[in-house]
Amino acid sequence: MQSSPHSPLSPDGDEYRLVFPKACKTRDVVSWLREGKQQFKRAPGPWVTCILIWFVLSILLSFIPIVGQLVSGLMNYVFIAGLMLGCHEAHKGNAFTSNYMFAGLKQNLPKLVGLGLVSMLVSGAIMWISLGDMYPAMLSGNLESLPTDIDFNGLALSVLIASLLLIPLMMALWFAPVLIIRHDLSIYAALRLSFVACFLNTLPFFWYGLIMLPMLLFGMFTLGLGMLIVLPVIMGSIYASYVQIFLEPVTATTIAAQD
Repeated sequence: MQSSPHSPLSPDGDEYRLVFPKACKTRDVVSWLREGKQQFKRAPGPWVTCILIWFVLSILLSFIPIVGQLVSGLMNYVFIAGLMLGCHEAHKGNAFTSNYMFAGLKQNLPKLVGLGLVSMLVSGAIMWISLGDMYPAMLSGNLESLPTDIDFNGLALSVLIASLLLIPLMMALWFAPVLIIRHDLSIYAALRLSFVACFLNTLPFFWYGLIMLPMLLFGMFTLGLGMLIVLPVIMGSIYASYVQIFLEPVTATTIAAQD
């Protein structure tokens, strides 16, 4: 029996189906990170190549005013979705290759680009509401246009408010790429299910974030070289959490009933 986009296969051939998000235990975070580590260890070369390509493309696009930033924002979730598809294939026992970096260009591209557009519009609106006229100046890098009598306490409060408002958006975007590329969900359905999944697992993701913070700091303090390891582990852990939260085995009875 072949698998459909809604029924991925595990390495031992068991079939899975997409279900309403399940609540996990805090200790499950360890298994997510362990799986992310294993994903990287199984194919360190292709993973490093993917991250390097991503970095180089981002740097090159940053030199193109406005358009480059727009293209980069629109393509980020295309790349993430491709890597999620690579994690899925590796989970089934197939080889992970750097080609998966661009897999999102061949599958559900309009939805993935639309996801990037939603992210940019909503996050931009939140930052504009929170920071006001300072946001366009900060975005363009034209710091000379900022007023000289900036209230730094007020600015810090505005940044804090923006960060809090961005959390629901991050929750909605967290699983959306893999839900779109693996299950062909609409943008709205993917965002809604992702938000519900993160909400139901608030405590596990709180601890996940606490563990991720020092890893990300390590990546930045090593001039970005540490990100070549940290980002693949994060991608693999996102896929592992998706499998546990969204998928459940299809029993022989269920398969027989469907047939």
